[in-house]
Amino acid sequence: MEPETGTRFPKLTLDRMKETISKYGMLQPGEKVLVGISGGCDSSVLLHLMSFLATQWGLTLEAAHVNHNLRGPESLRDERFVRSMCREYGVKLHVLNANVHAYAEEHRLGEEEAGRELRYQYFEHCAKRMGKGTKIATAHTLSDCVETFLFNMARGTGLTGLCGIPPVRGDIIRPLIETARNQIEEFCADQGIPYITDSTNLTDEYSRNRIRHSAVPTLLEINPSFERAFLRMTEQLRQDRDFLDDLSDELLDTAEIPTGFDGETLALAEPALKTRAAAKMLRRFGFPCDYERIVWIADRFGKEDFKLELAKDAYFVQKGGLVCREDKRPAEAIAESPFSEGIVELLPGKFAECHILGAFHFKNSHEFHQYVLKNAFDYDKIHGVAVIRSRKEGDQINLTGCTKTLKKLFNEAKVPVHLRKTVAVIADDDGVLWIEGFGTDRRAKVTEETETVAVIKTSRC
Repeated sequence: MEPETGTRFPKLTLDRMKETISKYGMLQPGEKVLVGISGGCDSSVLLHLMSFLATQWGLTLEAAHVNHNLRGPESLRDERFVRSMCREYGVKLHVLNANVHAYAEEHRLGEEEAGRELRYQYFEHCAKRMGKGTKIATAHTLSDCVETFLFNMARGTGLTGLCGIPPVRGDIIRPLIETARNQIEEFCADQGIPYITDSTNLTDEYSRNRIRHSAVPTLLEINPSFERAFLRMTEQLRQDRDFLDDLSDELLDTAEIPTGFDGETLALAEPALKTRAAAKMLRRFGFPCDYERIVWIADRFGKEDFKLELAKDAYFVQKGGLVCREDKRPAEAIAESPFSEGIVELLPGKFAECHILGAFHFKNSHEFHQYVLKNAFDYDKIHGVAVIRSRKEGDQINLTGCTKTLKKLFNEAKVPVHLRKTVAVIADDDGVLWIEGFGTDRRAKVTEETETVAVIKTSRC
């Protein structure tokens, strides 16, 4: 069956790839890029196109290859081919000879997953050696994205799993993510680009191969434009996911109180937001996260107390309306340290991250919701030296026009006595500027006249 008129993707060209790069903000001229290359058709095309783009955009280009040593002489053949290709393009190559089988056994992983972990670990290592801001370009295609979607759907997944492979994830970019595999193969044939074939891709030994060889051809028979329709669908799903993630972030910020979150506030949210909030809370507290646990917790927000032992040294707890992490060891006080931009460890596993921003940048990167302003203050209002620490006897703050001691504030908020010394306080020579979970003293609140803003975020890992 032939595709209907107008349903075929534009042919793969350098300009076509540049359109994808621009659409997702993957790369800017002058940046450093590490290309992950296996020697297969997809990665060979990526290296070919990136070498031309490097000339046009002044990119610093290097490549990395991982020899998994799983296919004997064929693995060595792949490595030799990649070395030869990179010499031809004048691209510096980094090679890792990995023992994937041993790594899989040690970490109790399948060999496919173990190989993926080792690849990304090595890519990140090479990128760090190239310098800060280096992008890692992988050759994932639209066809890979389709296969990932079907694989995740078969296992049972949420919205994020249905979004497929993200075009950008941190410093990882995928310039071919809007290009189907048959287009890549056509481009290879048109341009005479050599490549090698992994023999395991021809078998149905792996689940992904069975999807590629059976499920995808059936879907293309039903709709020859299936991959193009899939691209539209995943773009819409990502928009929906991002919207719900933003709303769940707002929910958590609204519900945040010292040492945890208000369960009653969380209980009022829609189910889609409650489950996302539960997942993010578990990760923030450094706990493992799975579907059954997320649903169980979300259903109990604001209801009966519970105490789950989710780590050898800590519990996930709801008690008296407070949802929090409860460490088995006695709570420690925060050692006083100078307040400055960057990340500082306040307690084992608890961090504070601060950014100092110009007012214009702050206003254009943060919506002026109360939950954002609660964690920001006018940096220019610091008098003398500012420090971050635990509460001290006699500390007081004016949040709403009435000055209160922190002891009274904590009593009113029902902050457990044994956790009060874990609440972060920023103070200068004139007293308290900001308290974690409560907000900023009136003298340092962000106003229209503010020129420099300090934004603070605490987290656990």
